[in-house]
Amino acid sequence: MNAGKIASVILLTLSLLGCANLDEVREYATESAKFSAYTELTTRFRDTYEREQPYLSGEPAQHAQENDRRRKAAYNDLLKIHRGVALYMQTLAILAGEDTFSLSGEIDSLAGGIKAYPDLGIDAKHVDALAGITNTVTKWISASRQQNAVRNMVREGHEPLQTTLDGMNSLIRYYRKTNENEHKTVLGFFEVEMLFLDAPEDKLLEALARAHLQNKVREYSQAQQKYDNAEQGIMRIAEGHRKLFEGIDKLSSAEIRSAISKFAKDIKSVRQNLQYVHE
Repeated sequence: MNAGKIASVILLTLSLLGCANLDEVREYATESAKFSAYTELTTRFRDTYEREQPYLSGEPAQHAQENDRRRKAAYNDLLKIHRGVALYMQTLAILAGEDTFSLSGEIDSLAGGIKAYPDLGIDAKHVDALAGITNTVTKWISASRQQNAVRNMVREGHEPLQTTLDGMNSLIRYYRKTNENEHKTVLGFFEVEMLFLDAPEDKLLEALARAHLQNKVREYSQAQQKYDNAEQGIMRIAEGHRKLFEGIDKLSSAEIRSAISKFAKDIKSVRQNLQYVHE
């Protein structure tokens, strides 16, 4: 058998074994995992009362304390949503790559699942979806590097992942609304109190109050930018996985590889923009 025929047989054998260059899939999964692991906005949501407390009194203060207890009670479950998506993507990156490492600790962190929080936009379907992600990860985390493993994981994980990402978007919308309400509370406090700062001896106090107000306005504006970036990133992760799911039988094609690579770059860019917005 000549060299050309030998090469053809080797290539055919590798194809039948399902081996492929999955660099683009690994890059997309890695960037998605890094993005999903970003929890600053969830922590900011938890700490809402600590920021607004100095500007509250009476009945609004009591209502805010009740909301604070609810947010803190939900916090660990909200973090599990981040961890579930990040763990799914980390496992997908392992299957598409050559490196292996233990994710047992991350799996343990999802034990017991989460509760539903309808008022935050997290309902029964999101609870079930996170459980579906955990089951998918547990099944495929020990699989070897092969195209069939990637195919099967993407097929099994696509629906619960999309539902969980939908839940993350619901949370971001709720975080945004909470930030807007906090902004109104603080702005309203200054608008009322500064009306009484008209005496000459109040000039210094008024100047300090205006400077403080400017800083708070900047803080809320930057938080809104982060919500925008978070929504963009979640959308690109969802679109990227949808493209991967739709093209799962042609992962080696130039079209799919190019598209997945573009999603990876977009997610990385949004993640960097998110981290560069400082409060």
